[in-house]
Amino acid sequence: MSKELDQILAGMPVDFADPAQDFSRTRAQMAPLHGHPVAADTAVQSVELGGVHCAWLSRPSNDPSRGAVVFLHGGAFVSCTLADYLFYAEFIADAAGLPVLIVDYRLAPEHQFPAPLDDCVNAYLGLLDDGHDPRRLILMGDSCGGGMALATVARAHGSGRRTPAGLVSLSGWLDLDTAGYAPGYSGRRDPFVTEGFLRARARDYLGPAGDLHHPWASPARGELGGLPPLLLQVGEVDVCRLDAERLGERAGPAGVDVSIDVIIGGVHGVQGLVGMGVPEAVVAWAAVRRFIDRLLGE
Repeated sequence: MSKELDQILAGMPVDFADPAQDFSRTRAQMAPLHGHPVAADTAVQSVELGGVHCAWLSRPSNDPSRGAVVFLHGGAFVSCTLADYLFYAEFIADAAGLPVLIVDYRLAPEHQFPAPLDDCVNAYLGLLDDGHDPRRLILMGDSCGGGMALATVARAHGSGRRTPAGLVSLSGWLDLDTAGYAPGYSGRRDPFVTEGFLRARARDYLGPAGDLHHPWASPARGELGGLPPLLLQVGEVDVCRLDAERLGERAGPAGVDVSIDVIIGGVHGVQGLVGMGVPEAVVAWAAVRRFIDRLLGE
């Protein structure tokens, strides 16, 4: 682990991602980690696609002729809005060299499954209906957004619609059934999420009687045939690393081009620390750029 990452983790509250906390406490804890201002030369334009509020974010260095990224943000289904994640979309735009569409999906528990996922699917299909070529699109999701990105692609494919050129899952939470999650890897614990915390937020999303194994809720358990190339990127001690490993074991035999990228020393959501100069995050985004360039061209 780099000294930069070690210093950040040393400053984390000891009760962060406490399994006993409710969704409102999660929102309060995550708020200081998000909502950072974007650069003065970053352009943001609000749009509506498929009846869903979204926004385009672009940087002067972006080349829209190459394509675009559709981004589904994290927040454990219960926290953060589009505005809170503009700074993260700016990271993506800089790293990918592409404009980014951010989807402002509804949050649980006020809006439970499948409402947030419906928003993601409708926004993606609305983008296609607006004339965007899916062969020039990369769908990307962070944490719970990674799972919804995979579910969005699966639903689009299942309904006969075109899938994007590829999908990038950043510390993706791909299976809501956390049974069997390891407490850590290499003798270290992930300080950003815990198995019990994920279980509690899954219930916020699904409701007390919701099916943890529903293929739209836990897309790693769904049909995988016909999906586009996948990059499943996780930190070395990321609790969600097991999701990526299990999905990779199923995706390859299903004929899916899948890459699992384990960031050495990384934790859950390490990609979001690139703005703080964390070397593990820099390495992570370089790998994402290589994947995108392979699919869209340099």
